Amino acid sequence: VREDREAAAPRGLPAPGTRAPAPAGKFYGGGLPAPRSPALAGGAAAGGSRVYVGNLSWHTSWQSLKDHFRQAGEVVHADVMQHDGRSKGCGIVAFATAQEAANAIATLGETELDGRTIFVREDREAAPPTAGSGGRARAGTVQTSGCQVYVGNLPYTTSWKELKDHFKVAGNVTHADVAQDGGGKSRGFGTVLFGSTREAAKAIQIFNESEFHGRTIEVRPDQYS
Repeated sequence: VREDREAAAPRGLPAPGTRAPAPAGKFYGGGLPAPRSPALAGGAAAGGSRVYVGNLSWHTSWQSLKDHFRQAGEVVHADVMQHDGRSKGCGIVAFATAQEAANAIATLGETELDGRTIFVREDREAAPPTAGSGGRARAGTVQTSGCQVYVGNLPYTTSWKELKDHFKVAGNVTHADVAQDGGGKSRGFGTVLFGSTREAAKAIQIFNESEFHGRTIEVRPDQYS
């Protein structure tokens, strides 16, 4: 006769030879967090459910951006990035699922919105949007600092499309625009936004003081980006 060593363990402790499941939000196995289901680990903003939209018209609002992307699925958030109240020509759209985001990339890339052919790709920024008034994210949640270049001394006949095509040599151009006056005439300068700071730096190296349609253009970092 001996003591039964397989008797039930006291309440709250695991039986010998077994491992108690770690409750969600607690830590186990040397300080590692307990795993959570994909539905709880970040919600709709995780798993590639956000897309980046480039080459937006300066006049596109967050509402028109959201309405356009509803064709691809349930839009939970849309925002147009701004600097000092002026559109930066790009934005973010968050969907309820990653499948809807993938559908947006497949079906809405190279479509027209407010007179511009937009560019759509997966958002590479991990931070979820911060809600603000009207359901918008706070302007500037997507970091584009250092990715935009100023292009001066452009011929007055240069279009945004010609500018964009010319600068593609340096990398992924997500937006290009030629500044215009109130009458719609070119002011002789523009901006080009790249997907990375490295591409913007390459554009400056390649194109500054180069010839474009008979004029020597100036290319430098855009101080307002």
